[in-house]
Amino acid sequence: MSSKVHVLSRRRFLMMAGMTVAGGLAAACAAPAAPARPAATSAPAEATQAPVATQAPEPTAATASPTENPKPAGSVELLYHYPNFSGAPKDQDAVNEALNTITQAKGGFSIKLNSIDFGGWNDKMQLINAGGEKYDLAYTANWTNDYYKDVANGVYVALDDLLTSKAPKFYSSMPPTTWNAARVKGKIYGAINQQMFPKVAGLIIRKDIADKYKIPLDAINKLADFEPFLEQVKKGENMVPFSGDGLDYPELNGYVPVDDGVAFVWVDPQDKSAKVFNKYANKDFVANWDLRKRWYDAGYMPKEAYPDSPTQREAWKAGKHAFSFNPVTKPSGEFEAKAIYGQDVVLKALAPSVITTAGITATLTGVSRTGNPDVATAWLELVNTDKEVYNLLCVGIEGKHWNWKDKDKLVIEQVKDSAYNPTTDWMFGNQFNAYYRDARQVGSWEATKKINDTATPSPTLGFVFDREPVKTELASIPAILDQYSATYPVSQPSSVLPKLIDELNGVGGSKIIEEMQKQLDAWKKGG
Repeated sequence: MSSKVHVLSRRRFLMMAGMTVAGGLAAACAAPAAPARPAATSAPAEATQAPVATQAPEPTAATASPTENPKPAGSVELLYHYPNFSGAPKDQDAVNEALNTITQAKGGFSIKLNSIDFGGWNDKMQLINAGGEKYDLAYTANWTNDYYKDVANGVYVALDDLLTSKAPKFYSSMPPTTWNAARVKGKIYGAINQQMFPKVAGLIIRKDIADKYKIPLDAINKLADFEPFLEQVKKGENMVPFSGDGLDYPELNGYVPVDDGVAFVWVDPQDKSAKVFNKYANKDFVANWDLRKRWYDAGYMPKEAYPDSPTQREAWKAGKHAFSFNPVTKPSGEFEAKAIYGQDVVLKALAPSVITTAGITATLTGVSRTGNPDVATAWLELVNTDKEVYNLLCVGIEGKHWNWKDKDKLVIEQVKDSAYNPTTDWMFGNQFNAYYRDARQVGSWEATKKINDTATPSPTLGFVFDREPVKTELASIPAILDQYSATYPVSQPSSVLPKLIDELNGVGGSKIIEEMQKQLDAWKKGG
């Protein structure tokens, strides 16, 4: 997800949506549509979902309700589906009208914005796609409105020629190695929304607590280093110090996923041979589970899970916690976090900076086969290269929803209680074109780009796992993980993990790993 205050980062959005990869974060991850995590855990229920064609019920009129904007005479009108986190902004129609004034002048087309509530987003898009409904553009990713599943079902057009002919500036803004991550069987089917690609996971800490207890952030390099401060804060503040989410995140364990939709399989980013393994059999994951069990028993984490993401945010705003997991730390990310949690915070990165295929394909825009691909690609060029268009979509209309605070430095100030503030800039296009929302962020885009440019490439960067050979086995994995989700971190890993691994292998877990390794080995050889 980037370094400006886009208020709600994509990865924080996922965590708040209760994602658990693939059936969960996976929706792959049908993320936000997944059930909330059980009791104070980031459960191992990182379900997996294979990209197989499914027959959905006939779509109904309620499937989509595009914003009503009149189509200019003689114009091509694009229909753009994307999710929203808390309902369509009140002034979406006004923003849509302002957008069309620009797109008509610069491209000769108009666009109809159709933002769908995230709670029903994934299911609605499946209905739209299964019913062959006409539209032009849709948000897609490896975790929701499953990019790989959609490609397998022929939902999107290949963009290779369209990008070079209709969106040359956009295409040239990223190197071929980055575009390769979006390829499926050699073709690009998703337009990459530029953002911070590495997932540099870490922790978020209330600044007043960090100052009061003199937490030496520079000396803390792993989760266990925080333990003494959890005890101090628990006693000194009479609170449950840690909100309890995210501690089994692969990057916090020093690993990365090969495919976010098959999240029980990890790879060591330093292993050039790219040997994949079951995370539940990994010593570092077991050590992390031990740590979480210790924190859980000591009362450093809540005994009960929050029923939903907003409840967790409200608990933070009410001062009930001092520490929380942060899926991506980034330049100036503390300002984004403050906007979410309502308190001044500091961030501490605890993971290496690694670029993965999943990190790049986590936010894409697909061009539908049912619409007008040429004009849709022209929109991609405009929204990814024209700052006025991009920021209009992200923050609304100047003077109505925001005002300049420092125009020379591109710093804006949002109008209080703005009627348009989707907070999902990462969903729309190139975040490096975004205005800053805090003067202290100025320059963070350059810092973010440096992270992208210098991050360690995963040994599997550009590899896409073909799930078709093991689709039956993948379909059985979520139920197994769901059984064990509530045991993490309540139970000792030594009493749970052997049984979990046996059950996973019993439904084909080892076969999935073998198939992934076979495909990886062939890919590395160029086969």
